[in-house]
Amino acid sequence: MMTDEKGTCNPMYEQIETPAILVDLAIIEQNLRAMAAKAADRGLKLRPHTKTHKNPDFARRQVELGAEGITVAKLSEAEVMLMAGFTNQLIAYPIVGKEKAHRLAALMVKGLSPTVSTDSLASLQTLQYAAELAESTVDILIEVDTGFHRCGLAPGPAVLECAQAVGRFSRLRFRGLMSFAGHISGRASEKEIQVAIETDDDLLHHEAQALEKVGIPVPVISVGGTILSHNMEYLRYATEIRPGIYIFNDMGIVTAGCVTLEQCGLRILGTVVSRPHPNRLVLDCGSKTLSSDGPIQGSFGHVIEHSDWKIVRLSEEHAVVETQLPILADVIGTKVQIIPNHVCPVVNLHDALVGVKGDKVVQSIPVVGRGKIL
Repeated sequence: MMTDEKGTCNPMYEQIETPAILVDLAIIEQNLRAMAAKAADRGLKLRPHTKTHKNPDFARRQVELGAEGITVAKLSEAEVMLMAGFTNQLIAYPIVGKEKAHRLAALMVKGLSPTVSTDSLASLQTLQYAAELAESTVDILIEVDTGFHRCGLAPGPAVLECAQAVGRFSRLRFRGLMSFAGHISGRASEKEIQVAIETDDDLLHHEAQALEKVGIPVPVISVGGTILSHNMEYLRYATEIRPGIYIFNDMGIVTAGCVTLEQCGLRILGTVVSRPHPNRLVLDCGSKTLSSDGPIQGSFGHVIEHSDWKIVRLSEEHAVVETQLPILADVIGTKVQIIPNHVCPVVNLHDALVGVKGDKVVQSIPVVGRGKIL
């Protein structure tokens, strides 16, 4: 229970030094079970992205509940997860350069069976070199740009050319296509989200058909994003989803209409440290705690106990709050909880999470993958 029946911060948090990151283990379990059950019901493989929680124990629970494997972004994240026993990993990031090839090869020698996303010949050459060093094979997903305009080849001839290029490398095996529907974030209506998801799905299906017509099988169509995954009923052709944020949820997922505030299992615990004006407060959790993502609905996070408070500005160690009504009482020292706008960078900014269950603090959870950006 994050707040008491009066809507004030739960007294059990009074002894926790702030800023701190609280995770409600019961909410997390419900979130994991709900996504796993929905994916199984839709016949979709679940390959959660561990960049959100960066913790092998959470990843293990995701696999226990039916996940096909895990997704990571960087080789350093893959190293952390391999040390914990996860050999089935999708590295959803281009790997380029000899240094990266040697590191990937070392992981393969230690047991990693990687699938890697790519969108260039240079990346394919790196992966071939790594596979030669490890005397093994790398599975390949070609990333297609379905609208986010980050990595990924534009639909059309370039995708076919890249797939054919994979076939010319002796130690690479083409497995399919992938996308990341990041452009769905910020859509104003459920209908817009539906159209964006169906467009993403249709574009990948069209590319898969084009490859299959020339004799290139496409067993995997992997789509990414938590908003997309919460709306997986609009998928017709995808075979795999890669949500990350769903384990905790955040204000980005709430404002997309996917979950309620009560389904957000991670919250920042902060303290009011200054009230220099009746309509202005300062909390002890700045951009080094909340990250700088946002604002959403005019705020860098949602204050649970006071929904009218808006975090309007962040410094590194200060969160400046403006209130609609003047606060006349002495609130300095009061603790509040904040649902972050984007939970992934928040977790990466901290060494440990505080695990709570019911009215008890039960454990400290290390962010093992913190800072793993290489």
